[in-house]
Amino acid sequence: MENVVPGTLQRLRAADIIRMAGLAVASLGQEYCRTGAVHSTQRQGTRLSGVVEVLRPASVVGGVADVPAAETNQRHYPVEVEIQSASAWVSTCPCGQNTPALCAHAAALLYQWLARPASFLSSVPPSGSEGVSAQQHTATEESVQERDAIPKSARPFASPKPLLMQRGPTPLGSLIDILTQLGLSELRGIAREYEVATNSMNKQQLAEAIQQALSQPELVRRVATTLEKSQRQLLAALTLAGGSITDDDLRGLFERFPLGQPNQLQSTLLALQGKAMLFRTSLNSAPQQRIGLSGSLLDIGWYVPTEVRAALRVMVPITPFNLQPDDDSGGVPLVEQTQTYSLLADLLLVARSLDGYRLSHDDEWLEHGGHVADSYALARSNSMLSVDGSVPIPPPADTPSEALLALVQSSIKRPSTFLRFAIRLLHLADILHKDDGGAPYLRVLPNAAQLLLGPARLDAVRDLFELWLTQSSYAELFSLQDEGLRLRCRATSLNIPVLRPGELDAENSEARLSLVALLAQAPLNQWISFTAFARFVYRLNPAFLQKRQRLFSSPHWWLEQEEGRPLRPLQLSDWLRAEIYYLARFLYGPLHWWGACDIALSRDGRLLAFRLTPLAGWLFNGLELDEEPVVHNYHTLSNSLEIVDNEALLVTCSPVAWPLIELMENFTEAAGVSQGRLRYRLTPKALGEALSRGHRPTVLVELLRSIAEPHTAGGSPLANMLEQLERWIASYGRVRIYTGITLLETADAMVMRELSATTSLEEQIVQTIHPTLHILKKPGTERFLDDLKRRGQSPLVHDEELYGTE
Repeated sequence: MENVVPGTLQRLRAADIIRMAGLAVASLGQEYCRTGAVHSTQRQGTRLSGVVEVLRPASVVGGVADVPAAETNQRHYPVEVEIQSASAWVSTCPCGQNTPALCAHAAALLYQWLARPASFLSSVPPSGSEGVSAQQHTATEESVQERDAIPKSARPFASPKPLLMQRGPTPLGSLIDILTQLGLSELRGIAREYEVATNSMNKQQLAEAIQQALSQPELVRRVATTLEKSQRQLLAALTLAGGSITDDDLRGLFERFPLGQPNQLQSTLLALQGKAMLFRTSLNSAPQQRIGLSGSLLDIGWYVPTEVRAALRVMVPITPFNLQPDDDSGGVPLVEQTQTYSLLADLLLVARSLDGYRLSHDDEWLEHGGHVADSYALARSNSMLSVDGSVPIPPPADTPSEALLALVQSSIKRPSTFLRFAIRLLHLADILHKDDGGAPYLRVLPNAAQLLLGPARLDAVRDLFELWLTQSSYAELFSLQDEGLRLRCRATSLNIPVLRPGELDAENSEARLSLVALLAQAPLNQWISFTAFARFVYRLNPAFLQKRQRLFSSPHWWLEQEEGRPLRPLQLSDWLRAEIYYLARFLYGPLHWWGACDIALSRDGRLLAFRLTPLAGWLFNGLELDEEPVVHNYHTLSNSLEIVDNEALLVTCSPVAWPLIELMENFTEAAGVSQGRLRYRLTPKALGEALSRGHRPTVLVELLRSIAEPHTAGGSPLANMLEQLERWIASYGRVRIYTGITLLETADAMVMRELSATTSLEEQIVQTIHPTLHILKKPGTERFLDDLKRRGQSPLVHDEELYGTE
């Protein structure tokens, strides 16, 4: 049926739109969607269509006389997008963008689908539903109009969808398919547990009744209270492990926690099956498909239904951490709290510091384009084969050069590990890119400041987070060499690594997803002991970092401390030498930089505890995030501004100072970074471009005057800048050029009023220059002359190409 939404559209997310269009284009499309520019939306299967109505810049409107006055600044783009898969799409738009990526209008249509899918009418309505569809369409239009009438600042906060974090194999069929495979006596036993009457019900009816019972959270929780302690613990562990598990992993999990004697596992599983909390079914081994293994792709394993997991809401057990010093340590932990948008501010600083950087032969990482599949090349290694036939794995292809890092560190005092992370992320999102003209220079998106610090910065945080979470390289894995570990892989006799392109990237990405999915079930705003949490991760999923390698008879890659002795993650002693360092660096590195957790460190730099912030709840689970309103009082933001000389200004890079930064972005020229702050230059060119875009410099002049009031001494840089700015503004005029026009001039205003009353003059006027001088539409001139001749008047006509200025 057409009303059923296809799975490709249900799985569409904001990160997919960014991947299809690029961050800059996606941001523009999101702005179109937010301002209500998308309308007349329809859906037919996986094909979405609609009209995007945008304003054209004034400079684009050339022949004013050829465009009706009501349509001078409006442009309609009927756009159509068909989503074939997460990586394949077909789009049609008359904007003429000849690139394989989506245009901003197509991105706006997809954002409209994510925000308001109910507004998309089915283009092929079912029989007899025309009246209902019309009513729904009317109601949708009314709701959209009501929403647009509400100021943006007063609209309720729109929580995003939680991140999709499916871990482990997935069941081959639906819950109904799993239930119908059970015997009739088993179904009746489950029905009795949920107090479902089984009289005169066949197998299919029983399965549907049990499914309906499982969809009632209170009923599921009541049945769960009847479980024994070991049964509840096993069910909780399986839920935290992702909800599906193979036989081998299940036995290991049962032994590591421990939940009882090995001979008790079977009885525990039978008890959970009898209450529909757990099912034995065929699982789709997705990792095998992704790495291209032959053979059977199906495993028989155990699956906790989604309805059960949603009803029980299992949380990660934690050990609280006391920040007060104890008798043994004698010292207070070093607490490092994070700010919500500190990463975005640092990203902008890094990007601006690299704008115009000349690339050298060491900066070949830019040629890889930041795509996961291309970040590892199967090149011959320069190292000698070891006795076990392995070679060291080279650094990721997106590793910045030392010269580039040194340039950034000269103006931004940040650790090199963070700067590598920031540069990779900027390049991955195409905010920092190679010059489009082919010149060997780095360029930054012109609207980078608005993307990262503007009103939509919260959307930028989530889009960048999803992009990093799913598409970045194996940088975290490679950085374990700082802990004395070596990353090695098998090689052929020709010294060529056996790793497939992107294999390490995908494995590292799955490890990140696994940890984030587990942290999504941990409590917020509580200090959690890292040691206890690490032990829990080992018991739950010790092979989270090398999960795919268990599919091979011998691993393709491994970690080792001593040559020829790979570390085995299933052994606790080896796990504490490798995986625990990955886990610690993941928390006090990327997650701390994202603003998702605060950390407590010992005096020697060891991670003692961490605390998830409200931003983590918003990123991981879509919980509402309270934001403070932006203050637009420029006088209170004057402390964030420093005048260096007659034309240079320094502005603190912070979301709080965004109104001030926006003012500088409009009227000045970005000039890199100095002393850890954004540097701008006030030039005649930048000011002229701002005036031509219609910006008023009044606010800038008032801001400088308010800062200059305490300064009584003349000749200061601030006074000189203010005097120069006022002089430039006074010297600017405004000129409007008309080409291909028709001018009408009368002897006096009385004649013009008479013509307006007796002819179609009012319909032809484009612009009034003077009461006796009008600019007319050129296509309607002949009709106006015919009206005059019918009235017996003979106007003086100059038939020549006219150019007018105002």
